[in-house]
Amino acid sequence: MVHNRFQNKVAESVATMPVCAVLATILWWWPQQSFALSNILGWLLCAFTTYICMETNGVQHIIRIRTRMMACVWLMLAASLSFMHPWGAPAICAICLTMSYYLLFRCYQLYDSTIWIYHSFLFLGVGSIFSSAMLFMGILYYLYLIGFLRSLTWRGFWAGILGMATPYWCWAIWCFFTNKTDMVMEVLSRHLEWQPVSWQALVDLPLASHVSIGFVCLLSIVGMIHYLQTKYNDKIHVRMILYIYTLQTFLLILYLLLQPCQYQTTMALLVASASPLIAHYFSLTGSWLSNIFFILSLLLCGAMAYFNLWMTSFNI
Repeated sequence: MVHNRFQNKVAESVATMPVCAVLATILWWWPQQSFALSNILGWLLCAFTTYICMETNGVQHIIRIRTRMMACVWLMLAASLSFMHPWGAPAICAICLTMSYYLLFRCYQLYDSTIWIYHSFLFLGVGSIFSSAMLFMGILYYLYLIGFLRSLTWRGFWAGILGMATPYWCWAIWCFFTNKTDMVMEVLSRHLEWQPVSWQALVDLPLASHVSIGFVCLLSIVGMIHYLQTKYNDKIHVRMILYIYTLQTFLLILYLLLQPCQYQTTMALLVASASPLIAHYFSLTGSWLSNIFFILSLLLCGAMAYFNLWMTSFNI
C-alpha cells in the first residue's frame, strides 16, 4: 500500500478531523445564515454521533491504521444533507442506530451479554418510533448475534425483546398521563403502513434527493466491494463487524428504493451504516485509481452539499 498519495495523507493526518468539524459547522450555518435552536440541537446530535463513531472504531479497531476517517465520512455526509441539520427524526434515528451498533459489537463472543443486548435493542427501539426500518432490524440483530457475534442466549433473547419494548411502554405511559392515547395508535399504525412499491414515487423525489441517493449508494457499493475483496486482511472479529455493516447497508439501499416515502430517515440510517465501509476503503487503499476516486468523491460531496443546501431552497 502506497502511503504518500493525497488520499493517504488525508486519512492519516491529525488535522483531518478538525477541518471536517469546521466545514460541517459552516454547512450547518450556511443555509439560514444563522443558528436556530433546532439546528443547534441537530448539530449537537451530529457531534455526539461523530464521537460514537470514533469510540466504535477505537474499541473495535475496524480500520487497521490510526485514522479518524470513519467519523469524518459520517460528519461530512451528514453535514451535506439539509434534513440532518434540525432536531428531528433523521438525526435521532442516526444517533440511535450508531449507539445501537456500538453496544451490539460489544457482545462479540461474550457469554453473558444480556446487558449489552438489552441496551442495544433499547436504542433500536427508540429509533423505531421514528423509522419502521429500525423495527425490522430487531429481527436481523438476532441473526447477527447468532451467526456473526456468537453470543445469543435465552436470557439475551428476552433481553432484546424487553429492550425493544421499553420505549413503547414509556411512550404509552406518557400518552396516557397526558390524555393523548391516540398518539400510541398513531405510532403503531405507522409500522403497519407499507406503501405499494412504485418507481414513480422514487422518480418524483426532488433532484437533490436523486443526487444524494446516487452519490451515497455509489460510495456504499464501492466500500462493500472493497471489503469483500480484501476481508482476509482483517482480524476475524473485525470481519464479523464489517459483515454486519455490509448487510445493513445493502438492505437499507433496498429499503430506500422500495419505500422512497421514508427517504429522510432511511437515508440517515444508510449514511450511519455505510460510513465505516467507505472509510475502510479510503483509509486502506493507495493506488492511483483510488486516489483519483477519492478526489472525485470530495468534489461530488461538495456537489451534493450544493444541491441539498442551496438548490432545495428553490424546490428543485
